[in-house]
Amino acid sequence: MGKLKRIIGILLVLCFMVAFTSCGENSPQEVTPNETTQTAENEISEETTVLSLNKEYISHYEWYEDHPEMLVRSEYTDVTLDKSMEKKYPLLAKALTETSAMRKRAMEEEKDNFIVTATEEFLNDSEAFSTYVSTLDVQVRRADSVAVSIVEDYNSETDRAFNCLNYDTESGKLLALSDVVTDIAKLPSIVEKEVASRVFQGESDVETAIPDYFKNTPEEDITWVLEYNGITFYFEPGAVAPTNFGIQTATVTFAEHPDLFKEKYTAVPDAYVVSLPLSSPFFTDITGDKRADELTVSGNYDPDGRYYYTLAISFESSSYEADWFSYDLNPYYVKTADGDSFLYVFSEESETEDRQMILCVFSLKNGEIKQISETDTDMLYKGNNVFTVPTDPDMLISAVKN
Repeated sequence: MGKLKRIIGILLVLCFMVAFTSCGENSPQEVTPNETTQTAENEISEETTVLSLNKEYISHYEWYEDHPEMLVRSEYTDVTLDKSMEKKYPLLAKALTETSAMRKRAMEEEKDNFIVTATEEFLNDSEAFSTYVSTLDVQVRRADSVAVSIVEDYNSETDRAFNCLNYDTESGKLLALSDVVTDIAKLPSIVEKEVASRVFQGESDVETAIPDYFKNTPEEDITWVLEYNGITFYFEPGAVAPTNFGIQTATVTFAEHPDLFKEKYTAVPDAYVVSLPLSSPFFTDITGDKRADELTVSGNYDPDGRYYYTLAISFESSSYEADWFSYDLNPYYVKTADGDSFLYVFSEESETEDRQMILCVFSLKNGEIKQISETDTDMLYKGNNVFTVPTDPDMLISAVKN
């Protein structure tokens, strides 16, 4: 059974990646000559501003008749441009809508396949059966008048994979790595240094893994996301380190390598918000020493009750852990215009129609994690399981103050 689930999970992830690559090569990148001219004229705006997006939550639970154990649990999120932005960025709106339709179709097909296979397995041996589970969370890593970047965090019972989509805001085109980086040949040595400091100690047999990866992997197959502070690479287990080390990430920052990036994409707002994946490190300069610090947010999950019962935050030598009870965990890193850093954690108090949320705010000042507030809020909920993606730090900060 475990082997079968693993095969299904891997095949579905590959389907997602093929689908999104096809989407990038066709519909979202088709622009007319007039649109191309308009894009060139607006390449670098006088002021970079944040965009508004919406996030939808979709879930499906399947049982076999009255049996208490669930057959299939399928949960995913979806992100599209808010209607207030569609007129200003029509090509981006079109690209995100097309990708949304493809994402929903892929998840529905996966769910239907799971139901068929899970039912057969349950009827064959109900006592040995365990629920088929898959989740896909779409996390907005950057959303401004220059670029919109998202990470798709896919989880099945045995597999986790990241897929990244980076859009030029004006044209709606999917960005290639060479659109953002001036010299890709310089990346392997930089990335190797970043990963080696965390993984490679005593692993001499993988010293050439990252140079070999960049040499042997086509540019379109490299998984990367454009951040506000640089670009982050995701490497699947076994790609650049022993499989038991899991998924590896490496962030190459604008501050440390200013000549490596095209100027257009280094223009970012003074203040911004970043959605963070659970149990995966996020790297940015939190302490102000122009060095990337590691921040990780995680939570222990009860699959039977479908809720998180702990919250853990780690940052360099500081850590925080607390008992928790929520049906969801949504952490956001917030950088303010004066250079301070905060962690905003939204957690869902119930699965009822009102989708009541609790917001906990943590200060990361001076390298210390300190909770500074906790409030009930519905500020992001728009109804029908749709939320506003928090991209504007001023909105979050004013909500806490009020």
